[in-house]
Amino acid sequence: MAEEIRVLLVEPMEKPRLVTVEHTLENLQKLVDGDLQAVYPWDDPVGLVCDDDAIYNGKVPNRALLDEEGKPYDIVKGTFFICGLSPQDFDSISDELAEKYTERFRWPEMFFRTMDDHVVWVKLKPGEQPKVIV
Repeated sequence: MAEEIRVLLVEPMEKPRLVTVEHTLENLQKLVDGDLQAVYPWDDPVGLVCDDDAIYNGKVPNRALLDEEGKPYDIVKGTFFICGLSPQDFDSISDELAEKYTERFRWPEMFFRTMDDHVVWVKLKPGEQPKVIV
């Protein structure tokens, strides 16, 4: 039996949640419903793991990745998870980093394509006015 790892699962239109999964390729692929693609957009020792074919499979936009100025530069489609990193593989996410990324992705985001092919990003926290970036 493979060991288990704890990851932060981020599903479209849902708040992130910690899940424990048996650390096998098959089980990790089930989490994202597809082939795995790992990206490393942050300096923290974590990976963002998503479906490699999410765009081609028509998965819904989930969350934006932001640059240092807080502007979106990419959109992750479909369910993804954030995990810790060991020297050679994925590992459990630490409590500290799970809390950090739970806060970062706490509020669901919506994306709309306009008729002139712009993407509108809406992130709304309770009690706030919509933040719209075109």
